[in-house]
Amino acid sequence: MNDEKNETKKESSAEKKLIQAGQEVGKAIARSTFKAEKTGKKIKKKVDETVSRLSSTKKEAGKKIKSPFTDKGEFAVGEKIGFVAGEIYEHLSQQGEMATEKLVSAIMKHKNSNPMVFCAIGWLAREGKINLSLDGALIAIKPE
Repeated sequence: MNDEKNETKKESSAEKKLIQAGQEVGKAIARSTFKAEKTGKKIKKKVDETVSRLSSTKKEAGKKIKSPFTDKGEFAVGEKIGFVAGEIYEHLSQQGEMATEKLVSAIMKHKNSNPMVFCAIGWLAREGKINLSLDGALIAIKPE
């Protein structure tokens, strides 16, 4: 009988330890879930702040930048190319046939961009106002 009581006490003690261990595991899971939820909320807040900051920066930046496609105090791109084309035509009419590189360098001195100069050369070529050598190395006004 004594053995049965000891065995019952052992089982009871083992059950208590098992219950205690289960409670500890439950508490640990609850703490980790709480921490994960808290961390998630912090991350969400940071993301929302960042998105808000970036979207307002883009809107502000969009207001500050003048579009080259409107004439709000500046010429549109097509008009700028037209002015550069005029400079090129004048330069060629005064200097005569010349190397394309030399022409580009001369026109660049007037604070024009390289792409703008080449666009203007293309513009003049399309209008049939200039001749280019086959390799594009020489450029001249087309005789009228």
